[in-house]
Amino acid sequence: MRDFITVAIDGAAASGKTSTARRIADKYKFLVASTGSYYRAVALKMMTTDINIDDVSAIQHFLGQIVLGSKITGNVLNITIDGKSFEEKELRTQQVNKNVASYATIPEVRQCLLPYQRSQVSEARTNGFRGLIMEGRDITSVILPDADLRFFLEASAQERLSRRENDWEHDYIAERDKIDIGRTIRQDGVHRIDTGTNGLDAVVAMISAEIDKILPT
Repeated sequence: MRDFITVAIDGAAASGKTSTARRIADKYKFLVASTGSYYRAVALKMMTTDINIDDVSAIQHFLGQIVLGSKITGNVLNITIDGKSFEEKELRTQQVNKNVASYATIPEVRQCLLPYQRSQVSEARTNGFRGLIMEGRDITSVILPDADLRFFLEASAQERLSRRENDWEHDYIAERDKIDIGRTIRQDGVHRIDTGTNGLDAVVAMISAEIDKILPT
């Protein structure tokens, strides 16, 4: 049994990562880190600073100047850039939704955020949480490949698009799926869960069953 664990949740857009992670975090007193919001924050900052997405030199200069920090609200860890935190509505405008995937594929952006994301394990420990649950893309394969538990959530493109439309948020599912085609998904030790055929309660129960095997109640 452990006194602290890390849980990685991966999956495509609108596969249920955020809802699942937050339910688990509430249940087990974990700190939850939603890395998609970090890429949204960086994309928003780059767009408002008029950084050309094709100008590698300008991107490198921009990333070398910004200061990344963290603000914990309840059990949610939010990114700050140069001391500024971001409201959810700022990060989910149509402009950000349309462009975030392109910014997130920039190697320099991903490299900049990699150590920041990994550092959140110590943030969770330092702030007295029982664990860290991190959700987003490449969490199981790149960010936290050695997490105690790793899950990949999946659902059909139509199911995921329907979820976004029900939330009044068109999230460019097809475009983001095309970008995701080249992703490397680790198979070894990763629990795959279909969130199209399993509702949120069922998904939380499946993940909870694995957590209960290694974390004392």
